[in-house]
Amino acid sequence: MDDKKHKSFTLVILSDAKSRIRKIKITHNLLRLLFIALVILIASAVILVSDLFFIRQELSEKVAELERVKYKVNYKEVELANLEKKTKDIETKTKILESYLEEVEDLDRMVRSITGKGGYEGEVAIYETDLSSDIKFEEDPDEIYYYVSDQEEGLDNIDALLDDLLTKAPELSEILTEDKKNMEDHIYLMEHTPSMWPTWGTITSLFGERRRGYIHKGLDIANNTGTSIQSTASGTVIFAGWHGGYGRKIIIYHGFGYNTVYAHLSKIYVEVGDTVKQGDIIGTMGNTGHSTGPHLHYEVLIDGIPNDPMDFLPEVMD
Repeated sequence: MDDKKHKSFTLVILSDAKSRIRKIKITHNLLRLLFIALVILIASAVILVSDLFFIRQELSEKVAELERVKYKVNYKEVELANLEKKTKDIETKTKILESYLEEVEDLDRMVRSITGKGGYEGEVAIYETDLSSDIKFEEDPDEIYYYVSDQEEGLDNIDALLDDLLTKAPELSEILTEDKKNMEDHIYLMEHTPSMWPTWGTITSLFGERRRGYIHKGLDIANNTGTSIQSTASGTVIFAGWHGGYGRKIIIYHGFGYNTVYAHLSKIYVEVGDTVKQGDIIGTMGNTGHSTGPHLHYEVLIDGIPNDPMDFLPEVMD
């Protein structure tokens, strides 16, 4: 056994015939160490190459994943840009529709002012709520890319609704404009038509009654001196002063051929040229002129011809 441990090998190196012979003595232990070192070196190289291969493969996968993420991010940016454009288009169309809705609201207010009821308020409120509602985009914090097809489909539906409304809006606007004009004309006519009681009290004489050889041309309403007298329609004062047997008298021209007369007043609050509105107080009841007691003599003339005031008055005295 000891002989084996001390066994050695001699390596002879001869360059050429004239050179000196070189001998290198290699022991068995040294040779074994060299062999072990070579094995370790080869194993290390194999492990290193293997690690480099796996690292390269993993790096390639990471690069590919980053490319996919980049593609998804770019795609999402395009989707969001499309959504933003559609949203702006919807905002523009909504503003156009809002102008049409304002016409509807004006007409609705006009209807309410006449009837006390409105026919468009509910529908207008619904459209305003739908068109001005916020569009919320959901996000998944664990996912860089989020497909927004639901939101896009919702915007497409709204956009289609707006397009449909916009195709109908111009025609509707023309109709509403014409209706509004007709309504304004109607309101103006109603305001300038004697259609309310001029005062409160007891009717003592009707239109057409024969008195002391003449026909009564108006309506007499009796009450206390100082009772308010109001204009039965909007118009312009064309006479305000004393007129013989009528006493203190006011004549108002309302247009459309209408004139109203208020006589036997105790006080006059208006002057010639004043513009009055329906319901304005123009004077107070009195007993001036040829009168048997405090009362208002009220006349309605159409194109200068006296008409029965009762034909224009509500059934119930306000």
